[in-house]
Amino acid sequence: MTTPCQQQSRTTQFRILLTAAVIATTVAAVTTGCTKENKASLPPSPAASPPPSADPQAAEKDELLGVYRAFWDAQRKVYASGSTKDSGIEKVAGDKAYSKIQTTRAYYVDNGSIMKGEPILSPTVSALDMTKTPAAGTISDCVDTTGYIQVNKESGQPVETLNSKRRHLSTYTALKIAGAWQIRDLEIDRDRTC
Repeated sequence: MTTPCQQQSRTTQFRILLTAAVIATTVAAVTTGCTKENKASLPPSPAASPPPSADPQAAEKDELLGVYRAFWDAQRKVYASGSTKDSGIEKVAGDKAYSKIQTTRAYYVDNGSIMKGEPILSPTVSALDMTKTPAAGTISDCVDTTGYIQVNKESGQPVETLNSKRRHLSTYTALKIAGAWQIRDLEIDRDRTC
């Protein structure tokens, strides 16, 4: 025989089970109603914003800066050896730039000096005109020669120089001839430091 309290407890348990069954059925109906067809009718998500436009001349600038660094590598070889042989300078320098390197090389040779060390470069392409024939570019750089010094070739001792300033604003002009960039002129502003 069941008591009235037990009867009430069973009724409460039955109601709880019935409520849980209704909730489960509702959840199942809602989730199964989300078919592929329904997903297709959802509003499209907002399109990702396009990336900022890249510099259309970035590849050309990179190529020009690569030739500039090759120019400096070749120039250092010339000044360290006193010779243009096997330096590669002819490939990356022409016109006035090549003449100025030859003049400086002759000065070092005549004075029994060479250059040792390495300059610190921080070049930027300050102008680029691909519409010209040939295409033209300008590189601006603050060349730091603190660690790039003139020494006596025999003794290795530093040579006294008149100018103690070691950071100069330099400008290099280049032309693209037969598909290759070449440094054609250079100007070092010895009165201005950077």
